[in-house]
Amino acid sequence: MRWRTVRRVAAAVVVGLVPVAVGAVGIARAAGEVYTARDGGAPPAPVDTAAAPAHDPGKPTAVMVLSQEGTNVADVLAPYEVLAHTGAFNLYTVAARRQPVPLTGGLDLVPDLSFGQLDDRLPASPDVIVVPQLHDAGKPSAAPIVQWLRRQRAQGDPLLVSVCVGAEVLASAGVLDGRPATSHWLGLIGLRRNYPAVRWQDGVRYVDDGDVITTAGVLSGVDGALRVVERMVGRPAAEQAARAVRWPAYSPGGAAPIRRARPAPPDVVGLLSAAYRWDRPNMGVLLTEGVGETELAAAFRPYTELSYLARPLAVTLGGQPVRSRHGLTFVPRADLATAAPRLDRLVVPGADAARRAEAQGLSLPERLTPVHLHQGDSGFAFGAALRDIARTRDVATARWVAKTLQYPTPNPRLDGPAWPWALTLRPVLLVAGGVAVALGIRFLRRREQIVRAVTTVRGRALRRLVRHYLEMVLVMVAGMVVLGRAESVLLDPFGWAGLRAQPEIHTLAMATNMTVAMVAWMRLRGHGWAATAEMAVAMYASFVVLFPPLWLGVLSPMGLMVLGHVLMLLAMAAVMLERSDEYTGHHRAGWLDRPAAAAGHGQGRGGGEDATAQRP
Repeated sequence: MRWRTVRRVAAAVVVGLVPVAVGAVGIARAAGEVYTARDGGAPPAPVDTAAAPAHDPGKPTAVMVLSQEGTNVADVLAPYEVLAHTGAFNLYTVAARRQPVPLTGGLDLVPDLSFGQLDDRLPASPDVIVVPQLHDAGKPSAAPIVQWLRRQRAQGDPLLVSVCVGAEVLASAGVLDGRPATSHWLGLIGLRRNYPAVRWQDGVRYVDDGDVITTAGVLSGVDGALRVVERMVGRPAAEQAARAVRWPAYSPGGAAPIRRARPAPPDVVGLLSAAYRWDRPNMGVLLTEGVGETELAAAFRPYTELSYLARPLAVTLGGQPVRSRHGLTFVPRADLATAAPRLDRLVVPGADAARRAEAQGLSLPERLTPVHLHQGDSGFAFGAALRDIARTRDVATARWVAKTLQYPTPNPRLDGPAWPWALTLRPVLLVAGGVAVALGIRFLRRREQIVRAVTTVRGRALRRLVRHYLEMVLVMVAGMVVLGRAESVLLDPFGWAGLRAQPEIHTLAMATNMTVAMVAWMRLRGHGWAATAEMAVAMYASFVVLFPPLWLGVLSPMGLMVLGHVLMLLAMAAVMLERSDEYTGHHRAGWLDRPAAAAGHGQGRGGGEDATAQRP
């Protein structure tokens, strides 16, 4: 009994380990794709020809700090556009070196100046320093940024503004000790633990503490930038900037309260996407001249960090850099013609690009229809991305993205499928795969018994076993044809055809049709529920174990179908051989049983070669 319990516990561990291990690999892989370095195959980045903006000594200077390891695209570009709309600042993006820096999703930005070039240009520290989320915050690679910030504080009295978890950079520099501050609602969990000297707050868009402003998550950086404009230029300029970027949540004179976000059950969609969405599409993002900075950010951040919906690739028509609406220089990672064969989708951000029909008339693969993300859109740029996600994925995921962005509208109107059911099915199927692994281990442990069964089943018992096997195969084929047709007639009017286009759903539906027919026939033949359930599990497991190779791109949908059927037939034969007494016994006669088999029904279910030999 003790060893039986140990075996059961071990089987449960095997079953649970499969989805956990696969999910952990998926999360690590997804997180590693958010900030990627520019590779050698990308078009050259002519940094020297990207001229920095002219300096006006009569204006205050505001700088956006960038990390060579990666910076949050929305934290940088949304506040940048707010400040740029006023025309009241010398506005620069700065980094340790003047080389293209990766923003979220692989959008490469050429900094206007290096730290050294900025120091040469200014007699003192900048008036405003904006610190967004830096990918390497708290790591040794961020040390030059922290040292530079400390030097600016020592040389002058700049207004420091952190956006989202950019607050970690200020906290690591000791700037926030003993002061009130805020950050992203998810980031606050770790920040409270790692920096207990800071008086962390939530439920507000920003905290203005004199020479330091800290903002809540991501899009709260817009409010932080508007607060800077209020203080340094005036409320009318802030109101005008809010209208220019179509920000609906501007709160003149102070920070607006916001809903305190906490992890909730619907947020599991984010975990599912990170862990099990290995087939994220390669999404080309076509960069065009004059695109709005916030529009550009909306094509990257909602689809990547914390949502992991796509693998963006920044492209241009000729592989040349482009300048945004307010003069930022972005360099692509490929030209569109070269990248098109490996793209699954092409998104074109920008209302102006849509009006110019920028992507019309391009020679593209038939499957690659350009999507103008902001076509006909008159609201805040990120709203278009949320609607696109709801339409192409599902509403639950779009709401999760809105929550991670701290989008100003708590419940934006979104249309699309309610929940990612196919994605939810993946960990369930991995559990089933774990069951299949456990059964496989059990099968291997009992292989000697199975070999003995193969060698001892002879004569009429073997013929009965083969007839039984062929009957089940014929019944399953009939179920696949008849029930498959009924499924189409009854469910296609409700959108089933679109769902069935996914190979996993199509395969499971087909397996269900075959299993239903097989179960009905086995029960008609007199088999018990335990034997019937065991056979059903063998049929499903034969397909489920092939899903991870499908998701990883190792196996094609056609390969899944063919190999799954082969494994199913082998698994059925293995189950029947392992329990040969069950399948060579005298059940009710099947289609292929000879009439003489009916004479054996009165002798019970023992069957086997010895029983057959005793009959006249």
